[in-house]
Amino acid sequence: MPLQDLPCLSLQGSMLSQSENNNKRKSKGCLSEGLDVECTPTELIQQWSPSHKHQRLICKGKENDSNRFVLARRSRRKKESTTSGLSWDHLPDELLLRILCYIPLQDLLRMTVVCKRWHRLARLQLVRVDLSSSIIPTSSLERIICECRLLEYLSLEGLQLSDTILSALSKNPNLLQLNLSGCSGFSGPALADMLKSLVSIEQLNISWCEFNNNHVKSVVNNLSPTATHLNLSGYRENLLLDDVKVLVTRCPYIQTLDLSDLGKTFPTLRLLDVFGIVNGSHLSSLKKELPLVGINTLPFSSTARPTPAARPADRSMWNTRCRLRVRLSAPHLHVQPAVR
Repeated sequence: MPLQDLPCLSLQGSMLSQSENNNKRKSKGCLSEGLDVECTPTELIQQWSPSHKHQRLICKGKENDSNRFVLARRSRRKKESTTSGLSWDHLPDELLLRILCYIPLQDLLRMTVVCKRWHRLARLQLVRVDLSSSIIPTSSLERIICECRLLEYLSLEGLQLSDTILSALSKNPNLLQLNLSGCSGFSGPALADMLKSLVSIEQLNISWCEFNNNHVKSVVNNLSPTATHLNLSGYRENLLLDDVKVLVTRCPYIQTLDLSDLGKTFPTLRLLDVFGIVNGSHLSSLKKELPLVGINTLPFSSTARPTPAARPADRSMWNTRCRLRVRLSAPHLHVQPAVR
């Protein structure tokens, strides 16, 4: 008999009662058995079928008066992760700093333009730098020094500098030891501005540079009183007695001075180098008068130098063991510095 000719109320009532009895006696297996019964009403099929989403029956419009539509939503697909593993942004600063220690200096400078975070982290690495006697263009050296703000120990011995480099060094107030021995290419006013900003400087080696009288006066009149070690040798023609008097007044805590016969003025003086100034019998007399001062004991000055000449095999920088050496292999840059 067609389904439409069956009495709806009696059929639905009997089938509903039968389904309730089956649910009490059987487990989930009754669901498949009930669906196999012939002439199963549509309402029971919808009731027994597992519905993962809520279904709505709506009748909308005159054309839908005789028809019913079942609306159901499809489950949204979960977006698959496009990245595998951790992102650089998820790494802590401490781990990134460990990674940056193994990156060459020129690549480290390029990384500073990637983002603000890398710019901040890359600048933190340059604290102790030794570029002594390196073959490096002044423009490349400017880019390196201009990125430094936290330098504490720096050696640029024998390099061609510029006023821009000295201006960049003045932005490192924590600089403790600076070696500019044998450097050239900068003016006296730029040197004065730099020394005014280096308020924490302890050791300064600025010997044998291409200085005139203005350069010498810039050092004497602007060196910080915190200086304890000073090498100002090589300026026999430009360093006057009046300049020495000003220097003595400004820096009363000098312990090591590579200058001339000024031992009595400095009660804490321990080393005095006067090579080429005092010779012969005068040198012997000076040693007798200053028995507590070592005169001309070191042929090579160790002031502000990362590794003293007396210990060439010592792998240390400023009395700190060096665990990392960076080699710059760029085609336009032939530098082999040691950076910690």
